[in-house]
Amino acid sequence: MTERVRVFIDGQNLFKGMNRRFRGRLHPLLLARELAGDRELAGTHYYSGIHDPKENADRHALVARRHELIRQTGVEVTERTLRYHWEWKVDDDLPKPWWDDAPQQAKAQVKKYRRAREKGIDVALALDAVAAALTDECDVVIIVSRDRDLMEVAAEIKSHCLNDCVRVEVAYVSERRGDERALPEYDAQIEIDQQIVDRARDSFNYGKKLPKAEVEKFLASL
Repeated sequence: MTERVRVFIDGQNLFKGMNRRFRGRLHPLLLARELAGDRELAGTHYYSGIHDPKENADRHALVARRHELIRQTGVEVTERTLRYHWEWKVDDDLPKPWWDDAPQQAKAQVKKYRRAREKGIDVALALDAVAAALTDECDVVIIVSRDRDLMEVAAEIKSHCLNDCVRVEVAYVSERRGDERALPEYDAQIEIDQQIVDRARDSFNYGKKLPKAEVEKFLASL
């Protein structure tokens, strides 16, 4: 019997990992298909914050366009409006401190800015993953995130599933080559490597309205 897989993607965590290692973005559905492999992909779930249009209209529009296209591929998108608070930011023109530099003084400017933070995304992902496992919606849960807090999902599923009836796997982008993590809480680890990135890369420019012909061509190719 073919295993049914549901993939739960922490969008911000994946975005940060991609920027550090590969640059760019991945299409959630294409990534989920790569992670499922020969198994049946029963569902893909994507979780992400979205800017408040009153705080940042351009970034809100960009993310909204991307989420709309993701939804058109059949992926379930859960979004939460980002929350903002004031923080201090040090001017980036300071020289980099090297370990063998002699002590020195430097002047810096400090500016205040509105910092956006995600709230509730990891909780929503965790609850949905546990619910899918306990309601027999899948045989395998794959969590795409480096967030160690989400390891609690694996423990929660295993504590309620007799005879390990649902496997819990994790997929993530390593900080650099050879930076694989030891995560014994999961049944398997999948590193999102260059081959997966090449096959699942998202090349759309969401900074402007998406060309209808390109969108239709992409959707037809799925």
